[in-house]
Amino acid sequence: MNNRSGNTNNEPGSLIAAIINFLPSPNNLFGDGLLFIEASILTLISVYAVRLIGVPEPGLIGIVLASAAMTPRLNQILELNRARIWSRDGNGRRVNLESIISGLSLFSGMFVAFMIIGIASGDGVLLKDFNFIVTRIQLDPNTVLSPERFSHGTSIFQNNLSVLITLALVSFVYRSLGAMFALGWNAGVWGVTIVLFMGGGRETELNTVFYAVIILIAIIPHLIVEAASYLVGALAAIFLSRGLTVYRFNDTRLNRVLSAVGFLVILSFGLLVLGAVLENYFPRLILESI
Repeated sequence: MNNRSGNTNNEPGSLIAAIINFLPSPNNLFGDGLLFIEASILTLISVYAVRLIGVPEPGLIGIVLASAAMTPRLNQILELNRARIWSRDGNGRRVNLESIISGLSLFSGMFVAFMIIGIASGDGVLLKDFNFIVTRIQLDPNTVLSPERFSHGTSIFQNNLSVLITLALVSFVYRSLGAMFALGWNAGVWGVTIVLFMGGGRETELNTVFYAVIILIAIIPHLIVEAASYLVGALAAIFLSRGLTVYRFNDTRLNRVLSAVGFLVILSFGLLVLGAVLENYFPRLILESI
């Protein structure tokens, strides 16, 4: 995302974001890289700061704190999206794609940060701080990840669809804050879960690093597609929420908003189907090969 500080009325949300605003951003790729770095740093600081204070469930509180800190940044992404769409007639899809990539940069930064936290933490500390994740997925950290954990057919899609609908409803009501928390929650759950899966490599004859790489190859593809689906669904909900409260029903601009929302809903659903197909077949294929 370029021109991150173009609107002086947008509060950066954190010292880290304010510092990053001073860095040059010659193109979208570099700007999205800075978003990734910002999200990673804020997530690491959030979790370790809560640990230092001694608050129970520091993993959960860290997700909330990091998500809240990055909400102003997501607001800036959406504000830039609106400015570009209304000033460049006919380029809505390209502008929305740029916003989706920027949002995925925030998600990816949080995801990588949670993986770093998981790898740097001992098993006991990780299970204690992120017990809500272990309980939710019913995972034994010493269990080797088997192909049978996947290939559940339509149940995968039904579960992911319920997540998407919930995320969309939260984003419709709370807008950027809801969307950012949902992305942060998924980044935390997936990041820590993958680290726990990696721990099962100690129970195999494979090199632990090699096993970790295999786990990443097996799981990352469908996680990226699912994250994109959730993000697109959240954007559709935010656009709809704002459009219904800003424009009158006879305003032609509302029709344009509804058209964009419809396209994003279809795109989100398509990505969700693709993610379910990948989750059903790809991990099993990779895990059966080792």
